[in-house]
Amino acid sequence: MPSSQTGSQTGSPTPRTQSPQPRNMQEPVLATTWDATMPVVAIGQSQTGELHVLDSQAPIAQRHAVIFGMQANDTLVFQGICDICMLKGTVRVYEHESSGQWDRVYSPVSHPLVSLQAQIRADGEAERDAEAQRMYELWAAKNNECEVVVAVRAVDCGLEQLGRVAPAYASLFTGSVAADSEQLVQAIGVPGMTPVRTVAAGVQVLQTPEDWAQALDQASTMPQRLDDEFEPIAPVYAVAGAQGQGKSTFSRMLVNRLVARFGRVFYMETDLGQSEFAAPGALALTLVSAPVLGPPFTHTGRTEAYHAAYMGVVTPKNDPDRYAACVQRLAQVYRDHVRSERARGAQAVPMVVNTQGWTRGLGLDLLYALCQSVAPTHFVQAYDPANSDAPLIDFATVEGCDPQVLWITGMSPDRVQGGDAGDAGESGRRVQRLAAHDMRTLSLLSLMYSARTAQGTAVWNMHKPLAARTPLKVPICDLVFWMGEEDVPPSQVLRAVNGTLVGVVCVARAPGAGAHEWSRDEIRGLYADGVSDQAAAALSEPGARMLLRSHVRARMGDDAGPVHVPQIVYGMPSLTATTFLTHALVRSIDVRSGHVHLVIPPHSPLAESPMYRVVGIVKGPGPSAFGIDVPVQAMLDGGFAERAMGASSGRHTAVRRRRAPMETNVGIQEAPYVSVEVDEGVGASAARARGGQMRRALQ
Repeated sequence: MPSSQTGSQTGSPTPRTQSPQPRNMQEPVLATTWDATMPVVAIGQSQTGELHVLDSQAPIAQRHAVIFGMQANDTLVFQGICDICMLKGTVRVYEHESSGQWDRVYSPVSHPLVSLQAQIRADGEAERDAEAQRMYELWAAKNNECEVVVAVRAVDCGLEQLGRVAPAYASLFTGSVAADSEQLVQAIGVPGMTPVRTVAAGVQVLQTPEDWAQALDQASTMPQRLDDEFEPIAPVYAVAGAQGQGKSTFSRMLVNRLVARFGRVFYMETDLGQSEFAAPGALALTLVSAPVLGPPFTHTGRTEAYHAAYMGVVTPKNDPDRYAACVQRLAQVYRDHVRSERARGAQAVPMVVNTQGWTRGLGLDLLYALCQSVAPTHFVQAYDPANSDAPLIDFATVEGCDPQVLWITGMSPDRVQGGDAGDAGESGRRVQRLAAHDMRTLSLLSLMYSARTAQGTAVWNMHKPLAARTPLKVPICDLVFWMGEEDVPPSQVLRAVNGTLVGVVCVARAPGAGAHEWSRDEIRGLYADGVSDQAAAALSEPGARMLLRSHVRARMGDDAGPVHVPQIVYGMPSLTATTFLTHALVRSIDVRSGHVHLVIPPHSPLAESPMYRVVGIVKGPGPSAFGIDVPVQAMLDGGFAERAMGASSGRHTAVRRRRAPMETNVGIQEAPYVSVEVDEGVGASAARARGGQMRRALQ
């Protein structure tokens, strides 16, 4: 690995004696050091919302919250979902210092389990809300004196019911209690949150390695650079490294550090396959103002992107030019925002760029193009000490880019290592090995089943299948159908779009320089007789092939009567005039009345705002061409398809589903958009490697 760079360096990439690589533990290792002799107060809640102290032997199901003391540097590891509030002292979660406000923390077993480390607060106690203050009064009434006091509140947000839709992920937040953790659970456990005393093989605990902490300290506390006019330059942090080295986790920690310092931070998504805030298949620029305390699928699509571009694929290998153009466009939107903030005297907002893990060949060329577009002031390079020939960026060849380079040793906290998938170690906790497609499935399921309370709290409704959702009814004439590079005959466009996942595109709030800025009245004027030919051309990329509605109607003549024809564009929407809003499932298309029925995420901005901004949908390629599609779990959740599959489970050896609740006379061949039939015979089953067989010449 090269030891010199043109940019300023911090932390040379030399082998370390203390590697942060997670250990493959063969024996249970102590994870929680909390002393069971510390005082504990269990809190119940009446039907009127009044808080009261429960008996120590009260069942866990009756607990609304638990308050307990900790000593400095004590740790608590748990699985599940809960709200945490520090009544005294502080703890760090994903490098966020939790204090007097309630923070919702997600700790699934598919990712490293969250570890709370108690710390004494040096600058006094933070202000508490009404419920936290009442809990502190109940705690103080017991005359408990501790250095750190933690309140853990039970949560029923619905995400723990993910197994109702996708049984393969049923044990993400819930697991059996090990014998060595029973006393701990009885002492401080609440519904939905299970403390863990020890962790077994394959289970990781979220920790911050020493060199990561040093890089985070330098990146988040370093003084801002000044430009030629002695104005502070907004920091731009690019995090790079090969796949599976912890870039996303480090970026999450960095975002929390920057939110604590600046109050807001932009996050640029450049990994199409594993996004953090945006849905898979899109590049987005998101403004983050709250700490991130969970893996990506716990906050996918929660915040409307400031600007986004939809590609509909999980890799840029088939269209690298558009990928580079999308990154350049997002970088320009960020610079325009910084310029406007400076003009009104506001503090510039920093940006974190999480790059993709493709760092060789074309992927390295795209990384060079990204650095040239975003011009990072800090470049965080994750590297593997065992791989000395990993490709690196030579910033001497990147014009106008001279960042400070920070080195961190790569680790894989986002991917379970060690142990077999599905095994339960002595901890009784099922270890799940998540591949990239699993992460995308979780993100899409979380997006489609998410909702929001009146107070803005994130919830999920896993009891209502997508088939039971009320769709959004949109006139076909009011939409532009962007088909990308797919060679679909115009007569089959509606059939090709029906039943698929599409990207909903709207007019950009921040149009690019030189682009026409559509006013509200102009956008509403587009729908006087459907989207006009001129508007379809202006909202599409230059050079796109278009089948305009006026041409179709001219060929059909005046005697054809009312014809509902969309604007069909064989290309992609303009990056400057449009922005990606959300994913939608095309439930059905009513050709007779001329309407498209879209199932959209209940919490999306499209569900809460008028339709005047929406101008079209984008149909990406199919899964065989690295496209994004509806998870099969969502297609089977309730309704006709699941009953049909249950009816055929007894007749086909390839289908192993329960008959009891789904017994029906409906044939599997009638299930819409779902095919589970396989041919039986030679070559029909999955291939199995036979290591004992050798070629004749080697025998």
